[in-house]
Amino acid sequence: MLVTAPFAGPVSFPLLVAKVLGHIDFDLENSCNSDKVGDVILDSITNIAKNRREGYKIVAGIYVRMYSLLGNKESKVIYTIRQGTLADYNARLYAKITGKSVINTTLDDALSKAESGGLAIVGIEAKVGELLEEELKRLGYLAPQCVIYSRINADKVLEAYENGIRLMRERKDEASLIISSASNYYSQDIMKKIIHIYNHQLTTNKDDLRKSINVYSLVLPVVKELEV
Repeated sequence: MLVTAPFAGPVSFPLLVAKVLGHIDFDLENSCNSDKVGDVILDSITNIAKNRREGYKIVAGIYVRMYSLLGNKESKVIYTIRQGTLADYNARLYAKITGKSVINTTLDDALSKAESGGLAIVGIEAKVGELLEEELKRLGYLAPQCVIYSRINADKVLEAYENGIRLMRERKDEASLIISSASNYYSQDIMKKIIHIYNHQLTTNKDDLRKSINVYSLVLPVVKELEV
């Protein structure tokens, strides 16, 4: 069984940790630098929808806290990074709920705008602030933003994922080093400071999965075509 996931994305972190500190009974490859299609695919629901595959279904969702809401929430404009990223779709979701608009820019510019009276949505690795996911929960729109998408029985993956979540909580320093090394994106120092924030939670509840489809189809209509 081949499992693919973007190692630079928080959706992959529990499996990266489980592979080193625990045990996984499948092959795990980085979709950031491989064209292989996994029997089981982990990614954001928006990326999954843009690469929808016949015979695959969403078998689990992942709640994970990974975005900061920085600056003035009364601002009518939200600054975030490039279009088509999960940060962008989350910004557009928040904008739709609150009657704002979105401007895509660089990370540095988004941070600068937040410091000068504007509003920005960025990854917590860039700067920790009020968590976007907590704001979405307050507004009634919190849903799994990442999913496990499979064409086969994925029980072994779900078991390994739950084990990885536990290991991330119990062995934070070791997990931070593993994630930093495998992702080739986060420094170990940064990961040590933010690993406790992610708080991954796996759900196989069909209502949660359907809510994810309903919420993210508001900003990417093709999400509606995904099956659970």
